[in-house]
Amino acid sequence: MYSNVGLLRYAKKSGGRLVGTHQKLDKAARRTLSNFLKRGAFFPTSKEIVHFEGNRGPDGLKRKSPGIDEPMHFILPDNDDGRLWHYIENHSANLKKALQEIQEDDIKAFEDGTEVRAAFEAAWLAHVITDGLTPAHHFPYEQAVSELMSDQEYVKIFGQPIKGIMKGDSLTESAVKNWRYWGHNGYMSKHIAFEYGVALIVTAEGWDAIKPEISPEDLANLDFKEEFYKSLHKIHSLDMYTRFRESGWTSALGKESKNILLPEIVRAITLGWYACLPEESKRKVKKEK
Repeated sequence: MYSNVGLLRYAKKSGGRLVGTHQKLDKAARRTLSNFLKRGAFFPTSKEIVHFEGNRGPDGLKRKSPGIDEPMHFILPDNDDGRLWHYIENHSANLKKALQEIQEDDIKAFEDGTEVRAAFEAAWLAHVITDGLTPAHHFPYEQAVSELMSDQEYVKIFGQPIKGIMKGDSLTESAVKNWRYWGHNGYMSKHIAFEYGVALIVTAEGWDAIKPEISPEDLANLDFKEEFYKSLHKIHSLDMYTRFRESGWTSALGKESKNILLPEIVRAITLGWYACLPEESKRKVKKEK
């Protein structure tokens, strides 16, 4: 999903106010999480979290060093290899550790940068969750790209690898491969078009439109892995990306994005963060009768 688009010249300063989908979803989740935090309990603010999106997030890493330790946040719901959940587990463990250290000694945690680390892990955890639930990431992208890459190399300009430019054994082969990637109905052109459409919907909507429903029962004995996969299969069952590749953006897809996809992602981010909180930081929520 987009984290650094819109008026790119001002992207670092925008904090997601323009189009940055990840930033707005993070802010919505942070607002939601505040309902379940004890008064005075620490969790990074929205501003601290979105600091680690855009150029400072996973998308920035992909641009700075394509193909080198690059986090690939794709998942095939019907044939999951567990890699995306591995990313979620790692960031969750790091966030839990940071929040527990802050809970035990806030002054020391501030001095040694643990609070900054907590913001970093919260942002990257939210980013992985969002990508994992985004329909455009439920496509066998890596397999498609591997078929187009020649010896898995990127084209280099002035010695720097350029992400997204396919290298063939001849100019003609390179042109054909790049058309299949960037041309009409190409792998990446469709991916970008879907995510750009979602970004526009996010930008147009207020906070209440993407506010998720979270009940006390959702928080009691929370198993986030179970909740994540429930959200994943709920979204995947809509078959949104297949329909988009066939027909482009439709009013039905727009409504599903607004009413189902975006609130479900915000819900998952909120639960993912909540699962990392020390017990002492959680507000007791009364169950509805």
